[in-house]
Amino acid sequence: MLATRQHGKTTVAPNARTQIRQRHPLFRLRYLALIVICGWSLFHYLHAERPQLVNLQAQHQQYASQLSQLKAQNQRLQQEKQQLNSDAYIEKYSAQNFGLTMPGQVPFDLQNNSQHG
Repeated sequence: MLATRQHGKTTVAPNARTQIRQRHPLFRLRYLALIVICGWSLFHYLHAERPQLVNLQAQHQQYASQLSQLKAQNQRLQQEKQQLNSDAYIEKYSAQNFGLTMPGQVPFDLQNNSQHG
C-alpha cells in the first residue's frame, strides 16, 4: 500500500510522491493539448468557416430579394391574366396599342401634327 496510517495520521510513501510527480507533467500535457486543439478550432472557424458563413448569408439575402421581386412580378402577371379575360380590357388594349376599333366606331387621332401643315 502506498499510504500508511499511524495513530490517526496518514503518511504517503516516498514512491507514491514520485508517481504523483511523474503524472503531473502528463496533466500539463493534457491541458496543453486541450489548449492547442481549442486554439486550432478557433483559428479554423475564424479563417475558414466564418468567411463561408458570411458568404452564404449574403447569398441568402440576394436570393430572398430575388424571391420578393419574383413574387411581385407573379402578382402583376396574375392581375394581367385576369384583365385579359375581360372583354372591355381587350378592347381598350387593342385600340390603344394597335389602333383597332369595333365595327361602327370611327377612329380619330387628336394629336397635333404640325409637320403636315
